[in-house]
Amino acid sequence: MQTVTGADYRGADWGGRDLAGQRFEQCDFHDADLVELETDGVVFEECDFSGARLNASIHRSSAFLRCRFRRASLFDAQLVGCKLTGSVFEGPCTLRPLRVDGGDWSYVSLRGQDLAGLDLTGLRLHEADLSQTDLRQTVLRGADLGYARFDEAKTAGADLREATLTAVDLRSWDLTGVRLDLALAVQLAESYGAIVEP
Repeated sequence: MQTVTGADYRGADWGGRDLAGQRFEQCDFHDADLVELETDGVVFEECDFSGARLNASIHRSSAFLRCRFRRASLFDAQLVGCKLTGSVFEGPCTLRPLRVDGGDWSYVSLRGQDLAGLDLTGLRLHEADLSQTDLRQTVLRGADLGYARFDEAKTAGADLREATLTAVDLRSWDLTGVRLDLALAVQLAESYGAIVEP
């Protein structure tokens, strides 16, 4: 795998490029044009995508490890089986519409981002920071939300069926229209002190 370290790609125009099997470490993609970029098995580690435009880009089995996305735009992007472990989205990022097909987003910070209505089925969000995030009508079915933070998140209408919610306090959620399966309904009832008997 070819590795590029510390390169300056600020303002670069990579629109429509195809990348495969490459690795970028501590590279700067500030304000880069990455529209319609396609990556397959590419690793970005500790890279800065502040202000970058990844609109309509497609990423398959790629990884964005501990990367920074500040005011980045992923409008109509696709992330298929990707890892975003430890990455940080800050400032108003554009994340809708966005197609996510599985993957591992553990320890990611999406604090204050708008994820309303997205389909995040089966996504691993273990210990993610979703504080103040808009999750209204978001599909989190089968997602791993264990130990994630939801302080002041907007959650009405979210689909939580089959999700893992270890150490998550649902009492702080707006449960209006939230979809739960039986196991989660029991967990919620018990969190309020109810004794659930067969």
